[in-house]
Amino acid sequence: MAYGGAAAGAALAGCVGGDDGPARPLEWIGPDWAVSDEQAAKMEEMSGVEVNTTIATIGDTQAQLLGGGSENTDVFTSDTTGSGALTRDNPVTIPMPVDDLENWDEEQISDLFTDPAERLSHLGEQVETVNDELWVDGDTRDEILFSPYAYNFDAMGYNPSFVDDVSLWSTQFDEQYEGEVIVGETAAITIPQAIMHLLDNDMIDGDIGQLNNPTQDQLDTAIDFLIEQKDAGQFRSTWEAYGESVTLMAGEEAVIGDIWQPAAMDVRREGTPCTYATMSEGIQGYRYWYGGMATLEGARERQNVEQVTFLYDQVHLGAWFPGFVQGRGYSVPHYENEELVRDGSDESGEGMGPEYYDWAYRGEATYEEIDEPSLFDPLDYDWSMEEGSPDSNGGTRDSGPIEERIDRIGFFQIWPSEADYMVSRWEDFLAA
Repeated sequence: MAYGGAAAGAALAGCVGGDDGPARPLEWIGPDWAVSDEQAAKMEEMSGVEVNTTIATIGDTQAQLLGGGSENTDVFTSDTTGSGALTRDNPVTIPMPVDDLENWDEEQISDLFTDPAERLSHLGEQVETVNDELWVDGDTRDEILFSPYAYNFDAMGYNPSFVDDVSLWSTQFDEQYEGEVIVGETAAITIPQAIMHLLDNDMIDGDIGQLNNPTQDQLDTAIDFLIEQKDAGQFRSTWEAYGESVTLMAGEEAVIGDIWQPAAMDVRREGTPCTYATMSEGIQGYRYWYGGMATLEGARERQNVEQVTFLYDQVHLGAWFPGFVQGRGYSVPHYENEELVRDGSDESGEGMGPEYYDWAYRGEATYEEIDEPSLFDPLDYDWSMEEGSPDSNGGTRDSGPIEERIDRIGFFQIWPSEADYMVSRWEDFLAA
């Protein structure tokens, strides 16, 4: 890669862009779960190029970039609810050719990304929306539109002191938990989760292929149902900010909710047991999303296209990042490259090691006994870098091996076609 060495990068650090050379620092914008000081520091360590990060919500990122910010910013990060507005609907990005990526090897990248049509065939029409986010052309797959580097399979967190084993979104609507359930205030998340329940119980017309892109009639049915549930007192509260979900669960004001996996870990860190659900196969499966990055138009003018490619390919598809991002509960596309991710190293640093990798991806237990699994914090555990034997009383990763999680995906999270109607009707739910 050009400017791959620290010395070469440092030699360019004073340049200002345009005819004078690449502009510095590299400008990167995105939400705090996807853009961190550690990632920026790793880029600077490896390339000698300083990175300036701007933390912004997905909506604010869209507003800034569509308002002209794409001309002086090099790269943005989002998740799949926010990427399409910038890559397809109002394109301000430059695709990333696969041939420019040293670490994108179809033999080493999960077919969740290289061949979603086959791997996620059980999702029906939803697979088309996966290809639309990922590729310029889903048939040729030679240019990545929105390059994936972190993803998860979202479920529900619950307090095992009060709630039995959970595997269905329907549990949110179980009367035995009346007044003890929390749901998020994000329409594109909460509505499809409700549709899963309704569809599985023959309370709505449709099929699994429509879950992430519902019609107006389906939206009406789902929102009317949610309003009924809210009026009946099923929900303790709705939550808008991440911290709210943690506080409500940690204080045991709620015992089950559609919280994120990192939030479940933060509930544990507050001393309250929290288990992340293993979802069922079929219609009530996991909510799958991915976070990625895309090169902005400004990177071409600022002569930073190669540097954005380096940030993605060498930093995020390298050995160091999988262990870092697993601390947040997230996985990486190149986990199948065990020689690197599990047992190896590269210029970015060390891989995860056998114990951490096997726990995170294979569903194996820790080498040490864990007394209280629902309080286990992987960030506090001393992971062995040597081969060992899983303890029969060791802790296992909530939700199980990654291949099983992929098999149990129920819907792929996007911003739907009927978004304007969805948002207008969502106001009815929030106001109820």
